[in-house]
Amino acid sequence: MAQTTANEFSDFDNADICSESLERNLHDSTRNFVVEFGADKARIAFNVSTEGVSSLLDTKRSPELPVRWINIWGPHRQPELVDVLGKHYKFSPRLRAIIRSHPPKNQTPAQHKHITHFSRPKSSQRNDPENGLTTSDLEMPKYPSASSSTAPVSAPPPTLTRSNTARSANNDVDHYTLVDQMQNYHALDIGQKYVCIGANWMHELPTNMDESIDIVEEGKQKRLYSWLFLCDDHTVISFHEDPGQFKDSDDLKAMRSNTMSVLKQLSTSGLDETNPLSLQTVRYALRAEAAQAAPGIEGSSLLFYYLFDDWPAVYSTVGSFHHRLDTLQNAIFLDMYRKSHKTPNVKIIPSLHVLGRQVRQMQHVYKGYKNLCNRVVDPKATTIQGSQNTNGNLVIISQSASQRFERLSDRIEILILSEMEEFTAEKESLISTYFNINAQKDSEATARLTRAATLLAKLSVLFLPISFLTSYFSTQIVDLQSTFTARNYWHSFAIILSLSFLALFFFSRLLMYITETLDVWAKKITDHFTSLLLRKRKKAE
Repeated sequence: MAQTTANEFSDFDNADICSESLERNLHDSTRNFVVEFGADKARIAFNVSTEGVSSLLDTKRSPELPVRWINIWGPHRQPELVDVLGKHYKFSPRLRAIIRSHPPKNQTPAQHKHITHFSRPKSSQRNDPENGLTTSDLEMPKYPSASSSTAPVSAPPPTLTRSNTARSANNDVDHYTLVDQMQNYHALDIGQKYVCIGANWMHELPTNMDESIDIVEEGKQKRLYSWLFLCDDHTVISFHEDPGQFKDSDDLKAMRSNTMSVLKQLSTSGLDETNPLSLQTVRYALRAEAAQAAPGIEGSSLLFYYLFDDWPAVYSTVGSFHHRLDTLQNAIFLDMYRKSHKTPNVKIIPSLHVLGRQVRQMQHVYKGYKNLCNRVVDPKATTIQGSQNTNGNLVIISQSASQRFERLSDRIEILILSEMEEFTAEKESLISTYFNINAQKDSEATARLTRAATLLAKLSVLFLPISFLTSYFSTQIVDLQSTFTARNYWHSFAIILSLSFLALFFFSRLLMYITETLDVWAKKITDHFTSLLLRKRKKAE
């Protein structure tokens, strides 16, 4: 892999350079990029070497380029670069070690399975808080990918299994195992020269899935852990977990969509192609009068905010939940017209269960985002505006960025979290409706069976006298053989059949009346004797 030095920057406002830069971010060979920009100028460099970054950090910044953004894809592949940045901005040894840690090798998207494994720790280790959990103890659900979507429809249904795999030799909790098990895991670190946000960002993959395996599939979402640093010298650093290998480049593009959107809008040639709903004003804000006194603070703060605010991904997640709920609702309502001889749709309840689990999980994730927003704008909680380093500089977030964090917190609370509660309530309502519909259909089927059994009983009663008549005429009695003729038989048949039908019609109603009357009499007699016994007991007392 060829690496560039710090001096090999290109004009990012050039349309060709901007387009090429966006394409390079989808290449596996791209390890990092550095962008420096101001109100009137921007430049970019890719695959900057460790020596080049070190030289940039030691070089005095040009007033025309007050803001710097260092983005690193897969920091575990560039540990020397992480160490250089960590030592310069005084990252804690623990934070540097976490950023350099390797993600699990078996967590690539192409290897996700449709089986959920759970394991129970041994009784001797279950209550030991120092042992913790490792990857072998608890494997979280594997999400299906494009390669797994070709599974045949006739394949056996996935099952939940508990594995008893042995605990690994390392009893410490691995970072990526932790963030995979707890997708709402987030952190806010305050250092002498930086403020760091670490969190899982959820991304909706565009790859089409096989609907036949939707029972246990966790959807098309994939998490990606990222760290965002706002430093005291107006530098923003972003580290992104390696997502693994994708067979479809659109999936990788979706995973990096927000980063690429922010990058594109740092170029004057990229603003015209931007969706108005995701329009960002990092460089435009530097021209405002309020930003003239401290353009570095304004630019780095807004860049820090827009890298955090991946609103299109949040909206797509909510839209996906809406679509799946509507689909399940239509399936439940169509089940009302199901014929009695057809079995009910057994996929509805498992699908609702999986959807409910996803909604609750994402609700926890968005509560974590809201907490991070509140922590960032609250100086008492974060000391973000009072963290002073040895050089006397301050890690300051601008007022405009603070206001944006506050608005984002309000949007999450009013639009997203309330919507998640509605999803949960609607899911429970759909489950209740589904069972009520099936109970009603079962009652109707039972009523039909009762009517059929009653009809058969009446027919048997109707033809019972005919059977007796036929048996009588077929009896070999010597004295009667010359007396009865076929004409006598058919006359008797017609008379008895008519009388049986009339008796069946009238006596069925009479029998019902007599039965009800006897029930009333029995109840009155029971009540009478009960009252007598109670009176005798009271007199005896």
